[in-house]
Amino acid sequence: MEGKNIPPFITLSAAMIACVICILRGATLYTTLKIVLLVMVVFYIIGRIVQAILVKINKDAEEAALERQRIQQELAAKELAEAELEKQAEQETAAGEGASSEETEFPKEENNAV
Repeated sequence: MEGKNIPPFITLSAAMIACVICILRGATLYTTLKIVLLVMVVFYIIGRIVQAILVKINKDAEEAALERQRIQQELAAKELAEAELEKQAEQETAAGEGASSEETEFPKEENNAV
C-alpha cells in the first residue's frame, strides 16, 4: 500500500506541535495529555483521508499512463500495417508496369517485302 507512512507522520507532527503549545502555555500534565490524545486521534483520521486521496490519484495516473501507452501501441501498429500495405501496392504496381513494358518495349517488325 502506497503512502503507508503518511498518517503516522501527520499524527506525530500534530501531536508534537500540540505538546509544545501546551508546554508554552503552562498547561497541566493531565490537560496536556487529553489535548495531545484528541489531536492524535483527529489528525490520524485526517492522515488516513489524505492517504486514501493520494493513493487514488496515483492509481488514476497509472491507469491513464497505461491507457496512453496502449493507444500509442495501437497507433504504431496501425501505421506499420498501412506502411506494409503501401509497400505491397508499390511492389505490385512496379511488377505490373514491368510486365507491360516488356511487351510494348520491343515490338516485332514485320518485313513486308512486295
